[in-house]
Amino acid sequence: MKYFIFITFLFYNCAFAQQTNNTDVENSIKANFSIKVLEAYEENSFSKVEDFYELLEMYSDKNASNTLKKQLEERIDALYKENILVSDFFTSDRIPVNKLLDKIASKGLKFEVKNIQKVKTFGNYWTASYILTIQRDTETLQKNISQRIYFYPEEKTFGNKKKEVWSLFLGEIE
Repeated sequence: MKYFIFITFLFYNCAFAQQTNNTDVENSIKANFSIKVLEAYEENSFSKVEDFYELLEMYSDKNASNTLKKQLEERIDALYKENILVSDFFTSDRIPVNKLLDKIASKGLKFEVKNIQKVKTFGNYWTASYILTIQRDTETLQKNISQRIYFYPEEKTFGNKKKEVWSLFLGEIE
């Protein structure tokens, strides 16, 4: 009887693992796109990273109005799928993006991204590494950054039709 229960348990776990694995494969980036198409999406994701820092720079402008800051917050939120923790550039803490915005508001920072490249692709994301230079007045801070970039299918509605589209979202910054 013990062997029967053990074999049944083992079979159930294997079947469940296979089902989970099939779902992962279906949503896997490599299972859905050719190398050339993936390279195009990766380039687009690098542009999103650069856009993020341009938006941060505008947000940190000492003369940015509250209306502009609100619009910038909305644009930044659209780059992230959900509230992701990012590296606080000035400490070793990991904080939500909105807390980062609070810290850089009216600081007059300049951001520059250099040498951005894909490091490795995983199931539904890849990691990008780059050098970030942050300048404030005469102070300059340079950090090596690793960031996840998520790429997965979403169901979107176009009029009365629904379609699955693949979307890019920025992820955790380390």
